[in-house]
Amino acid sequence: MFPSLYLCIVKSSKLKPLILLGSAIALASCSSTPEQAAPVKRTPIVKPAPLAEEVEIVKIEKPLSGADFIEQAGQQQGSEQQWQLLEAAKAHLQQGEIEQALAISRVLAQQASPEVQQANLLPFFQGLVAADDHEDIEKFSSQYSLTSFRDEDKATYLQSLAQYQSSRREPDKAVKTYLQLLALQPEQSSHQSALWQQLGMLTPDQLEKVRQSSDPTAQAWAQLLQLHQQHLGNTPALTQAISDWQQQYPNLPSLQQLPAEIQQLSAVDAFSPKTIAVLLPFSSNFRQHAEAIQQGILAASANQQARLIFIDSQTDTAALQQQLAAEQVDFVIGPLLREQVDAISQQADWTIPTLFLNGKTDLVQQSADKFYFSLSVEDEAHQMAMLFKQKNYKQPVLMASRNPLSQRMAEQFGRDWKQIAGKEPEVYWFADQAGMESTIKQLLETASSEQRIREISQLAGEGVKAEPHSRQDIDAIYLLADPSQTRLLKPYIDVSVAPTKTTVPVYASSRSHQKSAEFTDRRDLQGLTFTEMPWMLSTGQQQEFRQQFEQLFPQQDETLQRLFAMGYDSYHLIFRLKQQQQFPALRYQGLTGNLALSTGGQVQRQLTWGKYSKDGLLTPRTP
Repeated sequence: MFPSLYLCIVKSSKLKPLILLGSAIALASCSSTPEQAAPVKRTPIVKPAPLAEEVEIVKIEKPLSGADFIEQAGQQQGSEQQWQLLEAAKAHLQQGEIEQALAISRVLAQQASPEVQQANLLPFFQGLVAADDHEDIEKFSSQYSLTSFRDEDKATYLQSLAQYQSSRREPDKAVKTYLQLLALQPEQSSHQSALWQQLGMLTPDQLEKVRQSSDPTAQAWAQLLQLHQQHLGNTPALTQAISDWQQQYPNLPSLQQLPAEIQQLSAVDAFSPKTIAVLLPFSSNFRQHAEAIQQGILAASANQQARLIFIDSQTDTAALQQQLAAEQVDFVIGPLLREQVDAISQQADWTIPTLFLNGKTDLVQQSADKFYFSLSVEDEAHQMAMLFKQKNYKQPVLMASRNPLSQRMAEQFGRDWKQIAGKEPEVYWFADQAGMESTIKQLLETASSEQRIREISQLAGEGVKAEPHSRQDIDAIYLLADPSQTRLLKPYIDVSVAPTKTTVPVYASSRSHQKSAEFTDRRDLQGLTFTEMPWMLSTGQQQEFRQQFEQLFPQQDETLQRLFAMGYDSYHLIFRLKQQQQFPALRYQGLTGNLALSTGGQVQRQLTWGKYSKDGLLTPRTP
């Protein structure tokens, strides 16, 4: 009889707990009697074969299953029964039977004794993580602090929590958790390595917030990373800064006691070229683009010692190599155009370290001295997908203008979302302004609601006062459109959502942002959150530099402004690439974004978030 009761418990656990742990009679009555009960621990014995020689008897120990512990619990009462059920939850969890484990843990959390409830916290949390139940994990974390756990469970809980936060790309939360873990186990190098990795993924504002916290240990770790970022490429300055850091925080491990990746990072010799060649298409239709990048590189190199040589990338490759050899060039920036990047990057005899100003194709083999930097729109789409994952959105919808850039972003977002949610996102395309209204009605299904109102009015023989209703399942809209399209679409989306539904948040890419937009246009974009490079938001320390730039180039097109920022960052990246290659989580906060280096040599950007307020003001923010 007991197996049927057990199945009943599993099926009903999500709707209503039916296990009455306080009543041993209920469990005992559904289980077999002691005389009928099968042995709890079965130990099969391999019998001797009928041979003349002696055969060793081998005992095969089979670990108890969750069902075994449930069976034992049916023969117990009170506290003993609760402890057996806790063991059943652990066994189910170990065997990958997550639903069964959670069914037991949920009831123990409500009805068991305080001692069992406390012991149940760790397997309960681990079950929620295994089920990837983000909403319940958030509730659990807010309900139970570290002091709620048994001393022997605290470290394991914190490690599980930190790994979960890391998997969700929430480095700010993971850093706090790893700091708690290090407070319990300060000498554990694996925790130090994990903390270092998560610190490297913080934005500059987040890292500075950690450095200004009241916790001396947090301050020390944040400052150590900032010192590495500040003095990359300058080994003597970094060595002195770390020495000063150690004196300031004597209670922390010395550099020699820290994990190997931190020690190695301090010892990496950076690129320190004496002559840098910049290959740009000065004699092509992209001359203005080339000159904007050139201006950015010149601005970045104002106080540097390296010699710069600007060369037209339209030059024949063989002649180009001869010129580079004659000038004793030891680093190259460029070229910019795709066909030129492909031609040079595939040359086996190209031995000069190079930062190409375009993306890496699949045809190019990975090389230790070849790096790729582009203003990739795919980076923005990927960042948006990660944000939607963090916000636990279930049904985002993509609305995009039909053009090649939007197509690329939609494909990247679709790939990421399928990996996150296991399904493709809904995508709605529009070709021109005339198709925007019908696309929004199709997306929100307001057209069908309006049709129902008309039908009811006809049946009633008179006008029916009713508001069209929009879909209730959409929790976010990702808009891929240019600035003029966005200014028309955003207000229309707002008024098309039924008044009975909370406003659907609308997100966009940098393609929707126009720095020179009039104040009245900005008010139409109220609540719009979008990704953008820091240079186009002019925040923090960049404000003074931005003002100087606008005085020198007051009429420069916004596309060219972005290329200026790209040129500026490309120069500064040279002196950091070796360290970022050694430590991929290390980031450089540039004008184009927070820049990291992938294992394939591709520079990846994390952009700033911007949002329009109700009064039209644009502010950087954390969404």
